[in-house]
Amino acid sequence: MGIFLFFIDGFGLGEADQRSNPFLVARLPVLTGLCGGTPGLRFSGVRQGGQSLVVSTDATLGVPGLPQSATGQTAIFTGVNAATHVGHHVNAHPTPALAAILQGESIFKRVAGMGRRPTFLNAYRPEFFTWLEGLRRGERARNYRPSATTLAVLAAGLRFRDLTDLAAGRAVYHDITNDWLESRGYVVTPVEPEEAGRRAAAVHAEQDLTVFEYFLTDLFGHRGDTVSAVASLETIDRFLGALLAGLNLGRDLLVITSDHGNVEDLSILTHTTNLVPTIAVGRGRERIAREVRDLTDIAPALLGVLAEGMV
Repeated sequence: MGIFLFFIDGFGLGEADQRSNPFLVARLPVLTGLCGGTPGLRFSGVRQGGQSLVVSTDATLGVPGLPQSATGQTAIFTGVNAATHVGHHVNAHPTPALAAILQGESIFKRVAGMGRRPTFLNAYRPEFFTWLEGLRRGERARNYRPSATTLAVLAAGLRFRDLTDLAAGRAVYHDITNDWLESRGYVVTPVEPEEAGRRAAAVHAEQDLTVFEYFLTDLFGHRGDTVSAVASLETIDRFLGALLAGLNLGRDLLVITSDHGNVEDLSILTHTTNLVPTIAVGRGRERIAREVRDLTDIAPALLGVLAEGMV
């Protein structure tokens, strides 16, 4: 079996207020079906959503203050309570202490250690590979701070996908459509969200764990940009529809989760302490619903599902 983990940054569960919550405005037929009703709305416990099970998941990790990306993502990709480990929530990029956790406990590394095939679907720009070559030569990084996902992939020694992979349909850019690249002068072909979803499913067919990261939801949440937030959610929904159609849900497990809330409340420009959803559809969804209660439970549950699938 295989697992596709779709990490959506800043996707929390908020109030039923159209003035602040773009989930009530966006057209989201796929997410609505998966969530058993309008996504992005507060609930507690586990709910049924068609073929899926949805778990309201604690992102605060028992530490005061607003949850942040570096500690939340480290928790997701390792199963370690990173915020407790360092004593506070850490914003944006991992510190050396968090990098050490990712190096030791990366889910990519642990899946590879099981003799399975993990991959990160996101494509990287040429500038990243310049930094990577410098890192391998022992040079100090300048003007680049790697994300938790990048460090987790590095820990496993996996190959990073580039713009050649993107052009060949073997990768997906972080915005799904390539618009971000085109607006910055890269010569790329725009991709409809449905085509990106089909490509993601095709890549996953050759993998045991595929991870895709989407962070524009968090960016637009920080900006309080309703128009862009709605557009990004609708792009995600179209991508998800094609991805689901391309997966074999008798064999595969799709899990969607987030590191903290944000986009569900555009009345503020910070993260929130709201619960986040963990959506599981396909083989093994019952185990996810049974075991996940906070972000630290996600990696162990995924590894357990993969181990069961090896039997």
